[in-house]
Amino acid sequence: MACLQLNRRMVNRVKLRPKLVTGLVLSGLLMHPITAGANNKQQSPARTVVKVLSDHPGGTTALTPQQKSEIKKILAKGKGNRYFICTGTSLTGQRESMYPIVLLRAQLVCEYAKSLDPSIKTAVKEKTITSMRLNGRVEVISK
Repeated sequence: MACLQLNRRMVNRVKLRPKLVTGLVLSGLLMHPITAGANNKQQSPARTVVKVLSDHPGGTTALTPQQKSEIKKILAKGKGNRYFICTGTSLTGQRESMYPIVLLRAQLVCEYAKSLDPSIKTAVKEKTITSMRLNGRVEVISK
């Protein structure tokens, strides 16, 4: 009988040790996490920046100084981003002549961004919306 009790104690100790070791390892990892590139401070993660540019005055397509400034800020915020997507927004059901104007605005925004940073890849898109306040504006995504 004594031998049986001794074996049970040994079995219980053997079962506790792996749990104890696992617990210690996990707590150590929580205190001192290991991440790839943690010591590499020169590499910063790319951030996605989304912004709707200020409105164009009237039916013009040329970029205003304020819009150029906004594009420069977006490029600075998204330093290291490789893609710059310009989306012209139009109301559903508006005059057909407005769609090419909005698309041209988006194209001019992407061309200006490309002139500032030739290494980025640009894309021009068109999107129909329901919000009147965004009609004719250009949405920019830097990622």
